[in-house]
Amino acid sequence: MKNTNVETLLGTNEKDTKRMNKGLRSLLSGVSLAVVGSLCVGLILYVENSTKAQIAENQKNSIDARVLALLPEEAKVTGNKLTCYQIKKSKYIGSNQKLFVANRDTEVTGYVMTYETSMGYSNPLVMIAGFDKNKRVYKADIQFSLETPGLGDKVDRAHGNFLDQFNGHSYDDANWDVKKLGGDFDYITGSTVTSRATVVATSMALKELNTIDLSRYSKCRTQN
Repeated sequence: MKNTNVETLLGTNEKDTKRMNKGLRSLLSGVSLAVVGSLCVGLILYVENSTKAQIAENQKNSIDARVLALLPEEAKVTGNKLTCYQIKKSKYIGSNQKLFVANRDTEVTGYVMTYETSMGYSNPLVMIAGFDKNKRVYKADIQFSLETPGLGDKVDRAHGNFLDQFNGHSYDDANWDVKKLGGDFDYITGSTVTSRATVVATSMALKELNTIDLSRYSKCRTQN
């Protein structure tokens, strides 16, 4: 009888011990997962914060390089000052666009402006162009596009010199449409919609440029 009681007691303790061990393992697993999760979140936040400044600097450098590439040569010589203005809203070029004005003393030597159109096949289509002091196109480029690869994106500089046909033109010296619709500019077969969008958008940018009043615009928060 005594042996039976001991065996029963030992059996009960063994079961309780197994349950305790199982519960402890579950608790430890939960704590471990929580710790690992917290460490991962902390690491992500640390990396994000530590790289945020570098990302911003890279973006700034990228924009600076693009603007410099599009400025007329006269605006790049020593003594020129570049000022960035924010065009918050325009009926010609969209909202939240930027205008960079190059000055030497009191003389304007060139412009670079971003402009947006909704005439593309896939919107938005954002362009950026440099203009000389007489408000003629110096060089245009695509800043952002969602146009179809192999079709609409054929207008960008990675695929050819389509945009060079705008060079030297002002708002008044050309019929700003594609030849298919009676205008002066070529278009790319299979990409007529995007071709026309870039032509018309650039004419609207020229129209905006010809009506600018810098006193209406606020300066950019950072000089990009």
